[in-house]
Amino acid sequence: MEEIVNFDTLLTLIDDRDEEVFFAVRDRLLQAGPDILPVLEHALSSSASLLQHERLELIIYQLKIAKLVERTAQWVNAEDKTLLEGWILVSSIHYPTIIPEKIDQLIQKIVRDIWIELNDSLTSIEKVSIINHVFYELYRFELNNQDINAPENCLINNLLVSRKGNLLSLSTLYCIIAHQLNLPIYPIGIGQYIILGYYEPHISKEVYGNDADPYLFYINMEHKGAIIGAKELEYVVHENKESLEKTIPLNEGTLIKQLLLFLKHCYQSAGDQEKTTLADKLLDKLRKY
Repeated sequence: MEEIVNFDTLLTLIDDRDEEVFFAVRDRLLQAGPDILPVLEHALSSSASLLQHERLELIIYQLKIAKLVERTAQWVNAEDKTLLEGWILVSSIHYPTIIPEKIDQLIQKIVRDIWIELNDSLTSIEKVSIINHVFYELYRFELNNQDINAPENCLINNLLVSRKGNLLSLSTLYCIIAHQLNLPIYPIGIGQYIILGYYEPHISKEVYGNDADPYLFYINMEHKGAIIGAKELEYVVHENKESLEKTIPLNEGTLIKQLLLFLKHCYQSAGDQEKTTLADKLLDKLRKY
């Protein structure tokens, strides 16, 4: 009860004209951490003055940043983390009020539309062809070549609404959908380039021999999910001025880190120092990748 009374007292001093008093109040509330967000948000809804409203908004924003950084650290250390959860955290930099349940609903609709077309008698290539049909033709996802440095290209909620993104975000969404359909499609980094591989080492050995690539084929998201083999991959990599020697599989952490690095670049280009700093804070939690 003492703590509640203390916060009530602090809230009455939020709009004190003496800035030293306000700074002391702000620091005390920030020290309390994100747990007091419901109290502050209630106070915001009934704020009596413009000054009180602005100062409460500032403190709430700073606490939400602290909470986002904390949640990112928890995601990094979780054994059962998902790519989608990490992407929602990244997108929260730009959209703090993002609703994970809504994002999941939109993705589940795409997954269902693909699932009803799949069956066990289909080959791996036929399954990918169905995903491509739904992804590119029914939902009309496409590369945004008009504004390549827009941060929206890498934000999950924006991508699901606008259907436009960059190679990295389209590849990430494609992988999330594939994994929910239990299909072994994984992202592969080749320098700064990214391609998807259909991982079926046993079948690949049967078809191409014991020294075969473990990926049965590759999916080129730059060309609407075109299915290509190892020889075509060499050509694609050469065209993008990369080298197959720089090839590495991308896990959840490395993929999310790439999304964050792109976002940071976008914010730096736009001169948005606040979001650049926040991206750096999240990147610090991903430094192990």
